Order: sequence, then structure tokens, then C-alpha cells
Amino acid sequence: MKRKLGWFGLGFAGAELAAANLPPLVCVPAAAFLALLAFWKRRRNVRIPLLGALCGLAWFALFTLIFVQPCRALAGQTVTCTAVVETDAEASYSDSRLRGTLRLTEIDGKPARLRVQCPSFPGESAGERFEASFALSSLPDNRYRLSRNSKGVYLQAEYLGSYRGLAASKAPRFALFRLRQRWSAVLRRWLPKRLDGMEAAMLLADKSHLEDAVQQAFRAAGVSHLLAVSGLHLALLCGLLGFGRRWRFYKPLILLRGAAALFYLLLTGAPVSVLRAGLVLAVALAGEFLLQPVDLLTSTGFAAVLMGLQNAYAPCDIGFQLSFCAVLGVQAAAALTEAERRAAAQGKSAALRLVCRLAEPVQVAALASLATLPVLVAHGMSTSLVGIVCNVLVVWMLQPALQMGILLLIFSAVPFLLPLVNLTGLVLSFWLKAMLGIVERCAALPFASVYLPQRYTLFVLAVLGALALYYWHGKGMRVYPIAALICTAAAVVMGIWMQRDVVEINLVGASNNPCVVCVQNGQAVVLFRGGESNLSAVERYLAGRSRQKPALLVDLRARPTALDFTAAEVVTMQAQPGFDTRTVLDGLTLDLYHNKSASLAVLGIGDRHIAVGAGSIQLAEPICVDVLCAPGALSDAVQADTILTAVRHPKWLDEIESCELRYGDEAPGLTLRPGRSMIWEEAQMIAIQ
Repeated sequence: MKRKLGWFGLGFAGAELAAANLPPLVCVPAAAFLALLAFWKRRRNVRIPLLGALCGLAWFALFTLIFVQPCRALAGQTVTCTAVVETDAEASYSDSRLRGTLRLTEIDGKPARLRVQCPSFPGESAGERFEASFALSSLPDNRYRLSRNSKGVYLQAEYLGSYRGLAASKAPRFALFRLRQRWSAVLRRWLPKRLDGMEAAMLLADKSHLEDAVQQAFRAAGVSHLLAVSGLHLALLCGLLGFGRRWRFYKPLILLRGAAALFYLLLTGAPVSVLRAGLVLAVALAGEFLLQPVDLLTSTGFAAVLMGLQNAYAPCDIGFQLSFCAVLGVQAAAALTEAERRAAAQGKSAALRLVCRLAEPVQVAALASLATLPVLVAHGMSTSLVGIVCNVLVVWMLQPALQMGILLLIFSAVPFLLPLVNLTGLVLSFWLKAMLGIVERCAALPFASVYLPQRYTLFVLAVLGALALYYWHGKGMRVYPIAALICTAAAVVMGIWMQRDVVEINLVGASNNPCVVCVQNGQAVVLFRGGESNLSAVERYLAGRSRQKPALLVDLRARPTALDFTAAEVVTMQAQPGFDTRTVLDGLTLDLYHNKSASLAVLGIGDRHIAVGAGSIQLAEPICVDVLCAPGALSDAVQADTILTAVRHPKWLDEIESCELRYGDEAPGLTLRPGRSMIWEEAQMIAIQ
């Protein structure tokens, strides 16, 4: 079997990912099954990935026992710690507070090496050290838990007080973080608004000044990977120092490229995608130094093993998954291109060779996008049907943008080169403006951002994968594209038919006072509460689910303020009569109740009723509903079978008597088929004491 280390590494990382998502007791029979399969299958091409999977399961169990369990054993304790603010800290909801990761170096006077997630603590910037009391607890079981585990965070800390400031940390990572901030400020000084955030994100991985509209345009166009520093950026930058093997100082330049890659990796904070690319580049440079050929898949497998050994939860990071899947797609595109070149060489047709050369970037973009599709769907993210076109149009523009950004930083450091700074900034501005213009036009195309049903899409992709294995084993891959196209067309038709009239309801925005968004057949109704932050959250949520503005926005607030609502129709409850009813979306009913400063909206979906309120409304007779969405206070006027909340311990918890309580940390909700089923999404039941 060729590329043994590559397949071993992919099996190793896949087993760690599966072990992190499956219950612990399931891993034991899974390991036994893999061992039995490896013994039964005597072919080496099957044994190697199975052996990698067995090693991955064994290391995951050992890593959990040695490193994770001692950390989780501290949950439930109140301790006095010395904490260091990490570089991911950002402003919290309270003034003069931050939220993010803290590194605990001392716990109750004893040395420690523990990273915790803290939602609110006093501080101003990364690198600060202080002593305080914390209550340690387990991480919430939500969609962010495994991602935090992949960064070495296994506990959550609640700040209790007793703050005492200490001298700032002198660790090199904080010096590099401050250097990155200074360079980001230089870029923002010489570039226009909107474009400065783009360049800082692409070159320095600083997204703090990246506008939401720009980020959304890149996401809708399917090129958001250009804004996240990854292996592509590292390869383009280190490629500047490559002059070929005939150059006199060829080997010293290899060492220089390695040093530049290490510096860039540390400067950007070593995100998973850059770390993976750095390891692959290190293997490539070592092979180049020793004049040995290097294989991308083998280097990627080696990087997977190293990262999995460093942290068994590393494959749970979405950057890890996207990075490795993209490499597989690029590798498949390279194999396809090589086969096409051999066929063109045999035919000796200049036109065929030209077509193959023009098709190469399209194939790379298409297969890389297809390889990352399961990851995007599994994480509930939208995909773009114009991503292939946009990638072909703008990816080549990334390297000049990075090069001119580096020149701008170099020229700005030399006082007498000010004219060159102005010239470079002007050229870079035009370049970035052209790049952004292409992205925005692609993002405005139909089907630029498509939200695919998670479970159904993963099932279809699994069927297509099984079909590919069947044809590959039967050596009939030439027939597979036709079979895959027929299956895909049938799946799309069935998916559209099954999703028709399905209603999705989610809590979006601040956990203590979220909005409620109802989506059906691509149209949306927003029951609005809160302020500007909730409005931004609603816009981001709808961006991947509805290409149009909401059909209706109902403002439930007692004191409505001027906000930039973009709905087709806006209803302000304070200007409405005591009761009103209307038909919304495709046959749903919306009953609106208003009493003084309190409002209530009841959405009728078949025989189900979903209520959303603002304030404690008083009615002549109580209304019975199936679900009450995140009330700020309970009212006798609404009797609900279930209460859906985004706060784990709401202040009205003691007032609940007979109804069910469901909680979700991030956009909890439910999916309804009118007259049929109701399925809870990201909402777990909470036992009421």
C-alpha cells in the first residue's frame, strides 16, 4: 500500500474524533470490532488504517485518563487561583470585563497548568496576571464543548471576586500578540475602512476590525477561508523565499524558509489550520534539504498523528477537519489532473492539453469544496453553490495582497520611505477593492448561500460515499459519476418535497432576552426583543437560511427604539389594538395580544401553538400553548406544556410547577411539520427540583 503513514494518520485522527463524540462504553466494542476486522482482513491496504484507528482509540483513552480526568475532577470546587489572560480574550457584556480563556498557573498555592473558559472576569488585555477566587464547573454540553476541548480547555470558571493584580506575564506569545496588534494598526492606518479589516484578517489573523458585512459576503461566496489564515497563506508567504535548487544558497534558504514559517505560525497564534500546514511544510523542507521527494498525503498523516498525540481532542476542532478534508480534496484533484495529463500526452492533441490545463484550477476548487462539504453540514453551517466560480476568480489575488501587505509594513518602518508607503497603500487599496467587488457580486448570485438540512444531507453524502466504495471495489469508477448524478438528483427532489412547509423556530440573540425566528419555505417571521446585538444576531442567523429579508417583523418591546429593520413589514405592538390576528408565511396564524406595556404573540402551526411574550401580560382568560419561548417573567395568562429557554438557571425557575423545561445554550429551537411531528433542536430537558 502506498502512503502508509498517510492512511495510518487519517485512521488515527478519525478514531479520536469518533471517540470524542461517542459514549465511552461504545468505544470498547468499537475497538474490539476493529481488531477483529484487522485480523480477518489480511490485505495490507485495509490493515494500515485499521491499525491507525486502534492506536487512535488507545491513545484517546490513555490521554483522557492521564490528562483530562484530573482536570475534570476539580469541577464543583471553589479555589483561589493565579490566572493569566490568554490571547483570545474579548470584551464581555459587562463594562471593564473580558471573557475568554484563562491559564491557571497556581491553584490554592500549588503549581498548576490548567486552561479554563471564563464568561466574565476583570481585565483589559491579554497577558495580564491576577489572583482571584473562582468556582470551577464542567463545561456546558453544547456545540462548543468539543471545540474547547480541542484547545485544552476542560473546565468552566466563574469569577467570584477577591481580585488582586499581579505583574504582567513575560511569555513570548504575548509579545508576539502585541506585535501583531501594532502591525494591524499600521495596516488600518494606511488602508481605507472595510479594506483594512480584510488585509489584517488575511495577513495577521486579526478579525477584530473585520466588518460583519464583509465577512458575510466572503461566507456567502464560499471563500471565507481566505479571511482565515491557513495552510494556503503559509505556503504563499514561504514560497517567496523559494528560488529553485540551482540557486547557490539553496540550502540556507531552506533554513530561512523554515524560520520564517515558524515565526509566522507563532505570530498568528498557531491556529489549528496553520499548525497543520506548518508541520506539513516542515516535512517538505526536510525532504527538500535532503533532496528527497515529499508526498502531501503522507505529510498530512504525519501531522495528524503529531497533533493527535499533543491533544487527543485536536480532531474535534472545525479548523482541523476543514484543513484535512481540503487536503484530501486537493490530493484527489492532483491525481485526476495527472491522469488527464497522461491521457492528453498519449493523444498528442494541443487543444486537449490546453483544456486540461484550464480545467485544473476548477477541479481543485470543486473537489476541495466537495471534500469540506460534510464538515460544514455536520457543524450546521451553510454552503455556497457559487464557491467554485468565486474561488477560481479570487484565490489567485490572495498572494499579491499578502505581498503588498508585507511591503507596506516594511516601508512604514523606515521613515524616509513614506512616499513608497503611500504608493503601496494606494495600489493595495485598489487591489483589495477589486477583490471585494468580485466577492460581493458572487455573493449576490442566486443560491450563493444555501442551508442544507443536517441529518438528511449527511445521510445522502454517506450513501454517495458507500456507492463510491462499491464502484471502486468493482473497478467501475467510470460509471460512478452517472450513478452519483442520478442519486443526487433524486435526493434533491426528495429533500425539497420533504422540507416543504416544515417550520423551524429558534431562539436567537442574547440568552436572557432572545428573539424568536420562524422560517418556512425560505421565508421568515421575526418576533423581536432586545437591541442592536439581537438585531445583528438575527441577521447573521437568517443569512444562511433565507436569501430574502424577513416577510414580517413584530416588535414586542415596551419601548421600541429606532433600529435598521429590513423586514418587508414591521408591526410595532405598542401601536396595535388589544388583539389582532393575521395569516403569515404559508398558512400559519399569528395572534397578537397587547395590554398596556406587555405584549404576547402566539404562532399557530397546525394544532401546535408557540407563544412569545415581552412583559407580564394580563388577559381575561388564560391561553394554553404547547411551547412558551424564553419568557422574561412568567404570567398566569399563559399556560404552557413546555418552556424553552437559553438560560440554564432562569430567575423564574422556582415558579414552575407542572410544565416541562428545555434548555439550549446556542440557538435552541424546534422543527415542526404542520399536523405531524415536533422535534427539538439543540434543546435538552432539565430536571426541575
